[in-house]
Amino acid sequence: MQGKIADVTIDASIKGKKAAGVVLEATGANLSLSIGHCAFVYEEPREAKADVRAEAESATLSALSVFFPSNEVFVFYELSEPLKKGSLVGWSTI
Repeated sequence: MQGKIADVTIDASIKGKKAAGVVLEATGANLSLSIGHCAFVYEEPREAKADVRAEAESATLSALSVFFPSNEVFVFYELSEPLKKGSLVGWSTI
């Protein structure tokens, strides 16, 4: 999904799975995530593995990995510019 962050809510007084929320808007649909009990890792493309570093540096500005308690990971990429149709960017040092 390629979109823009439309809304971010964080309430430091709330603990648990409703502690934060992110809404992403795209032309085809919106995605809403409730985030709690998670770990976050911020990365820059220069930290990517050597075999994907050039592509990461040319396409992205940063990546934010969200690690859920269920061992699932959701990665947000800040793109340098919108992706062309059929393009797919993916890198992470995790």
